[in-house]
Amino acid sequence: MFTGRPWHPLGFFIAAVSAGAVVVALNDVDYRYDAGVFYEPVDGGYKVVAPPSGAVVPSLPQDAVSLQVGEDTYYYYGGQFFVQADNGYQAVKAPPGAIVYNLPDGATTVNADGVTYLQYNSDYYQPIQDSNGQAAYEVVEIEN
Repeated sequence: MFTGRPWHPLGFFIAAVSAGAVVVALNDVDYRYDAGVFYEPVDGGYKVVAPPSGAVVPSLPQDAVSLQVGEDTYYYYGGQFFVQADNGYQAVKAPPGAIVYNLPDGATTVNADGVTYLQYNSDYYQPIQDSNGQAAYEVVEIEN
């Protein structure tokens, strides 16, 4: 799924981001965005974080996939959903009903009412088989 620059899971720490990283300034923090991953400056380096609320990036990684959920088009890459915005693509919460075929490293197993889900970031995914019998994950809402 992830080609080009290395992709890193949430919490991963690096000393420096690539020269091609884009600055996304929100709430007095200069995040870096590179190849579908958001980095927050911390301790002289950068930590991979969930996209900050309201973040808009100029482009998506080449491996991002588009998918329809109802009448809306979303773009998915590395556990994150985006919608097209006036000046790029805005990171949004995973839409219930979306079906994806891979989750990034770092997803954890959660059991609720006897059903096993996978959680990545703050989103929940139920393992399913699509109409062709292929393993997939459907975004679901779970009340905590």
